[in-house]
Amino acid sequence: MPIKTWSSGERPSAADLNRYPLQQAFRLKTADESVTSSITLQDDNHLFLSVAANTDYWVQGHLIYEGAANPSGDLQLGWSYPSGAAWTWVSDALGTGETASTGIISRTRQVGSGSSSPGTVGAGVLVVAVPKGVLRVGSSSGFLKLRWAQLASSGTPTIVKTGSLLTIRRLTT
Repeated sequence: MPIKTWSSGERPSAADLNRYPLQQAFRLKTADESVTSSITLQDDNHLFLSVAANTDYWVQGHLIYEGAANPSGDLQLGWSYPSGAAWTWVSDALGTGETASTGIISRTRQVGSGSSSPGTVGAGVLVVAVPKGVLRVGSSSGFLKLRWAQLASSGTPTIVKTGSLLTIRRLTT
């Protein structure tokens, strides 16, 4: 379904208002956030969005991050979402264990709250993950939250950077 463009003087119907302008939301990360010496997933301070019951969403992130050079560090990504929801996603990120900012990209299918492990290649070397998937929310509304930590505990901080983004688009028929 294309995004609707209204003509001057045209009035949208109630169905249009439900379908078009309200179909997407985003959250931009406004400050760097770091984790050091921890492999316990924690909610990101900025990257979370409210989701409605009985609604399907296309979800996509743009995560700018850095961390220790391999073999230590790496990023661990996961999610939390309302009870009863179904979530299928890919990290679409540099693979674990990569040593340069270009390399194998992981597109392994993830289901539910399982985690993936995008690679880091050194402090100060920024890389990007583009996690995406379909969230099918059941009868409980709530929040979709990005969760992350280090894959391997490291004294070098893993940092998700300002300007990272989480977007959702409501899928309608």
